Amino acid sequence: MKKQFLLAAAAILHLQSNAQLKQTTLGAASKIFETLPSKQIKLESIQSEKNKWRNATAQKGTANSSRWYNYVDQMSLIDNSINNNSLRSWIWPKNDIKSTYGNAIDTIILRSYATALDPSTTLFNTPALYPGEMTIQANSAFSVDSAIVYGFYKRKTGSVDIDTLRVSFVYGYGTNTNMPINYFLNQQSFYNTDTLFISQLFHDSTKNTIVKYQNSNTNVIVIDKLLTSSNLADTMANGLGYFKFAIPNFNIPANGIVGMSVSFKYGGTYTPYSLLYANGNYNYNGFAGLWYEQNANGLPTYTKRDFNTGYLDLSNLPSNDAWYNQYIPIWAYTAPSLAFEFPYIDLHLNCSTCNTTGVVALQSAIKSVVAAPNPANNQITISFSTTENSLSKVSISNLLGQEMETKSFYSDANSKAIAEFNTASFSAGTYIYTITTNGQSISNRFVINH
Repeated sequence: MKKQFLLAAAAILHLQSNAQLKQTTLGAASKIFETLPSKQIKLESIQSEKNKWRNATAQKGTANSSRWYNYVDQMSLIDNSINNNSLRSWIWPKNDIKSTYGNAIDTIILRSYATALDPSTTLFNTPALYPGEMTIQANSAFSVDSAIVYGFYKRKTGSVDIDTLRVSFVYGYGTNTNMPINYFLNQQSFYNTDTLFISQLFHDSTKNTIVKYQNSNTNVIVIDKLLTSSNLADTMANGLGYFKFAIPNFNIPANGIVGMSVSFKYGGTYTPYSLLYANGNYNYNGFAGLWYEQNANGLPTYTKRDFNTGYLDLSNLPSNDAWYNQYIPIWAYTAPSLAFEFPYIDLHLNCSTCNTTGVVALQSAIKSVVAAPNPANNQITISFSTTENSLSKVSISNLLGQEMETKSFYSDANSKAIAEFNTASFSAGTYIYTITTNGQSISNRFVINH
């Protein structure tokens, strides 16, 4: 990702010190997340059902100039283990309500949550994964016109209270924007790197949303959706609720990362430290977002400078904590077994000047492509021809975008070119081959099955 980092020295030192604090603070917090009694929600059931209706969401764009983005969906294309998650958490604006946790009762500590979307990330623009889709590069300006939040909205029987599901939006990339890019060093070995880059989001403790950062000249967009008993019908067949938001006038300049928060405001009065849910009964109305864990009982896979991530706002952090009044990015979480890694949220983006991924427009230069055998064992042969004399390159990458091997050679027009790769040392799984010639590329997937 070709982006220039704008690092504030004070913020760097601030985050470096935070890393050690969080090893204890967040590790303890993971033990008291609340469980919401519900069946597991498999991704396939969401993905197949939501496509039936989400194209009717407000302000959808024209063909090839708009696209839905969902980071969990993207991960599911390359890792089938990101499939279900039965652990969910209520969100509450203050840490003064309780709910069940296993066989115990504890305080709800998740005040709100957030997500970051960087549409220029490599995997979002891989032709083999998204053929024919709009591709937003780092130098592309774009807009966001709608979002869909998925979760569980529950109401006390007979309640007439009007609740609020609140979302907020910012964008930025750098010190003087709403999303500074910072880092801290000396990460533990499970991140496979010694430097952890994160985009920061700041929490407004009054509105329970994202707050405008100190030197930013862009405002925060806040949108409220009122929830009544009628919203209980906004539910998919599997019992999961969906809540749609139209987002007006949200234009993102090149190099922009989108930040979005989700919070819930109860519409009635409640007695502090009473039970939100217990023994099958809802004493108050509540909302829980849907989350997915990337690696079961482990840490999420960190890809350097991939800013797509989930964020938590924990209401029980003391005011002297270094993360106080910030959303904590999941990459900074140093304890494994955290189920709340990536919230399930759809964002609809538009770009009238962007190109598309896929192979349709490229087949005039590269043709007759064959990758065999597929599945491969110890060797794969990739053959093709080009419409003109050229220097061609064939590369193999894993699904994290890491290049495994590359071969370059001169190919004659309309003659068969062959690239052979020894795959004996490659781990079993799915890979992507890419053929590049005269500035054009074509990609596709193949499988290695030892």
